[in-house]
Amino acid sequence: MAVPALTAGARRAIDLEELVGWTIRTQKADCDRVSLHAVELAAAAAIRRGHRPTGGFDGPGGWGVDSCVRVAEIGLAGTRVDGGGQIRGVALRLHPDAEAVMAAIDRAFGKLKGWRRLVLDQARQGGRPCWNLGRQRFVPVKNTAPQGGGRRHAVVSEWESVPPLSAVARRMIARGVGILDRRGRRKFQQAEPGFTYRTLDDGSRQVVVRWSAVELSPSDADIREAREDYAAWHAGMMRVLGAVMDLPLRDYRVTGFAAPATPWIFRKDI
Repeated sequence: MAVPALTAGARRAIDLEELVGWTIRTQKADCDRVSLHAVELAAAAAIRRGHRPTGGFDGPGGWGVDSCVRVAEIGLAGTRVDGGGQIRGVALRLHPDAEAVMAAIDRAFGKLKGWRRLVLDQARQGGRPCWNLGRQRFVPVKNTAPQGGGRRHAVVSEWESVPPLSAVARRMIARGVGILDRRGRRKFQQAEPGFTYRTLDDGSRQVVVRWSAVELSPSDADIREAREDYAAWHAGMMRVLGAVMDLPLRDYRVTGFAAPATPWIFRKDI
């Protein structure tokens, strides 16, 4: 059943992002030619022209089949051969505007398959690539050691010098604090319980200090990668805009592409 057309003056104004999403996610125009042979492409174009194929492969396909026998039938008969209904995953009748937009996308990227895939994958998912990973904060570094030592986060340790006992005594005396108790014993211990000490050859002492290592999350690399993905998607959509802006669509009128190129740069920062 054919899709009813709007009148010329009633064409709906639409942003490129919404149009591409409708073409890919709703109409699934990117799936329409997954099984078309070159003979089918020529036959489909000939059918739309109202005559038998002439041997040229100059038209995009609007429908598909799934066997070599039907490919041969189409090529010889020059007409659409009913094969018993809709193919799974392929629309029975593709909207002509969706077909035109899909053809424009193919023209826009040519051999740039990776760029084309990025735009189509985002259209299937919906929305725009996530460039804002949230505010950076310090988080403990995860422990990636094979055994792990029973800890979820990495713990860093090193030897740190401690002042000699004579220096500690001088500081206490300077503050007017006695270093001996009523029984003549030192008020400070030579080693704090729970700490590991060592004495070097020169008589200096060191203690093991430990702390949990921290890092920024999201990292600078994660933020840069997210912004690069967004920028690549935006640049790809601009290529699509150039290809579809002058298309004589039946039911839609493209108004432009409203997504900002660098949303992480605010006006007050310029």
